Amino acid sequence: MIKIDRSQRRLDSIYADFIQKANNNHWGNLTEDKLVALLRECVQRDERIAEAYSILKEIIRRKTGLTLFDTQLMAAYSMQQGHIAELPTGEGKTLAAVVTAAILALQEKPVHILVFNDYLSRRDYNANLSIYTACGLTCGYIIGTSDFSHRKAAYSCDVVYVSAKEAAFDYLRDFLCTEREQLLFNTFPVALVDEADSILIDEARIPLVLAGNADSRPSMAAQISKAVSELSEYDLEANPADNQAWLTETGIESMEEKMQLGNLYTAENADALAMINAALEAKLLLEKDKDYIVKNGSILVVDESTGRVAENRRFPDLLHQAVEMQELGSQDAPSVIYNSMSIQAFLLQYKMLCGMTGTAVSSATEFRGMYELEVDVIPPHIPCIRLDHPDSIFLDKEEQEAAILSCVQSSHAKGQPVLMGTQSVQESEHFSALLTQQGIQHCVLNARNDAEEAAIIAEAGKPYQITISTNMAGRGVDIRLGGSDEKEAGFARSTGGLFVVSTGINRSLRIDNQLRGRAGRQGDPGESQFFVCLKDLTLETFFEIEFYDYKKYPKLLRRAQRVQEGKDAEARYMLERYSHILEEQRKNVTDYRTQILLDLKVPGIIQKEEPALYQELVDRSGNRGVTIAEKQLTLYFINMNWATYLAAMEDKRSGIHLMIIGYRSPLDEYQIFAVSAFDEMTADIKRDVVDYMRICKITENGIDMDEAGLSGATTTWTYMINESASQFSRIPHLVKSMSNTIKGTVFTLQGLWAKLKRKLHY
Repeated sequence: MIKIDRSQRRLDSIYADFIQKANNNHWGNLTEDKLVALLRECVQRDERIAEAYSILKEIIRRKTGLTLFDTQLMAAYSMQQGHIAELPTGEGKTLAAVVTAAILALQEKPVHILVFNDYLSRRDYNANLSIYTACGLTCGYIIGTSDFSHRKAAYSCDVVYVSAKEAAFDYLRDFLCTEREQLLFNTFPVALVDEADSILIDEARIPLVLAGNADSRPSMAAQISKAVSELSEYDLEANPADNQAWLTETGIESMEEKMQLGNLYTAENADALAMINAALEAKLLLEKDKDYIVKNGSILVVDESTGRVAENRRFPDLLHQAVEMQELGSQDAPSVIYNSMSIQAFLLQYKMLCGMTGTAVSSATEFRGMYELEVDVIPPHIPCIRLDHPDSIFLDKEEQEAAILSCVQSSHAKGQPVLMGTQSVQESEHFSALLTQQGIQHCVLNARNDAEEAAIIAEAGKPYQITISTNMAGRGVDIRLGGSDEKEAGFARSTGGLFVVSTGINRSLRIDNQLRGRAGRQGDPGESQFFVCLKDLTLETFFEIEFYDYKKYPKLLRRAQRVQEGKDAEARYMLERYSHILEEQRKNVTDYRTQILLDLKVPGIIQKEEPALYQELVDRSGNRGVTIAEKQLTLYFINMNWATYLAAMEDKRSGIHLMIIGYRSPLDEYQIFAVSAFDEMTADIKRDVVDYMRICKITENGIDMDEAGLSGATTTWTYMINESASQFSRIPHLVKSMSNTIKGTVFTLQGLWAKLKRKLHY
């Protein structure tokens, strides 16, 4: 509340005064050329920025027929100050971003508008191109299928629309460049983030991976998957509330016998243990049609925040392999990771960061702690009159479902449009079947058909329309009453406007508010109600509520939700601490490699490490040939050894939980190992360069890398890892205390400790 009050006072004074100054100007009599000339003059002087805003407002009116609200100008000005602007859904955030981007670009600060998905990238580019062109600015867009020349041209524009992950992947691809002309990212100008809470918070710690094919190697994955599937209920235990799964004593003995491993906990069985842990998580903790779907012979991860397939995302390597074995009976070819970073680390490289969203203030502390960003709450231009009903609480699923269907039926009978938010793909299809049985027509929007989402959402506000969705976070499309037919809008309003019905509550109030905020846009009527079943596994997993006093449930539910938000924030904080040293090392390696690639730095490895060899090579092949050859080899072996280093760090973090047994700090152990491994990597790079300079044929043009067998990966791809259920994200609880269990798909400390003592005669 303190943050909101302080922000509101700032908006009521500085921002309101700024908007008043902007509205004191009128430009109707000026030609477009004179407007643009005056605009370029105004943006260069701080005291005339309000004037520049008013000119942009006039240009936008002429190009689109839309007159910007004061709240849109206020949001634009907030973002120009480097803040996160919270503006309710339907208030026109997209045009507010255009104002900010145009002002900054005219000040010679190129802007990357980072959106949630490819659809929004192309849509917003097409919608706003005429505005940027009128201002004398260039604008481009990038989607997943864009080729290199298209990307290169887009990044050279004053403003480019691109999804956050696609921009980050382009940056990662630069790591494999061997020629200056192949680089896409030369600088990090301004990043304006749409759906800021989804990108900056929810996806902040998701690793983005650049990978390539590795040599095929025999794997025990199939054998382990089969062995785990044959275990009895007495061999396994799980605690979904803590995301735990483990083998009982009989389960341990059974797996040792099936796999003929002897002691499962010896060093030589570490790989097998890691695969068993992954198989347990796949079997006991992940749920088909909720956490992932199977489509066209592939495992597709479902994003829990948006309810749709997360494009190019995978579970951590062993876990994804385990799910493939469980569902498909086979696995993809093994891969090697060439580089990886989180979205947060990528975004922090920009010289200026700002953004906008409909729900930010509840995460204001995280925005400030993770990015040093302040949140400004922008009020709607027309007060919201949506009716938010109290949560409806039920003791069993049948009672809850009956109440939901009754609510939907009564709303539908009077023509009121309904948006039903479900918790999973499976649940959306279940309610779809129930409505079909009742003869009620409806549309389903979930991870199976998300390509059609824009068309479905566009009609979700029509009278008598019922839309079932897994979630509405990050959709980026308004639901207008009446849909595409403005004549029907009046009738939709008379029925009470869009009714948002949710089949449960989420981990975060912010995500609930994203769903609720789809109704009541721009002063329209609307309603929302959350129907909660106390026996819902989701509640048991997330909130661990003990149900005593029925009357207190609503407050207990939301209180537990706040506790869960705190736990998630703590997990993100601990993940940041663990990844900090790796990110610093990645920066060092990338900076060093880029300097060599751009000829800003000469490796000088041979001359320093083997001066006699250096002189011999220069005498034989000339200084130019040796310099080029050393550059080629250094770039190549940086890539190869960095990949080896990442693999070593992944192996280390897979077993870091075992440090707790020796009463050692996992964080300290991880950092010590990181420093040692990094030093070893730099030594390996020097050794490899020297060795190959000695044996490779060097000409005046350097080395023929293909002939030398050093051409690198023939195929590369990018993907995102879903770490929401990974062992690494559960380290905070290990660090905090020596609890009786290790969090994650590992074994209980008690059982593990007893096993070690029995096997090793401790």
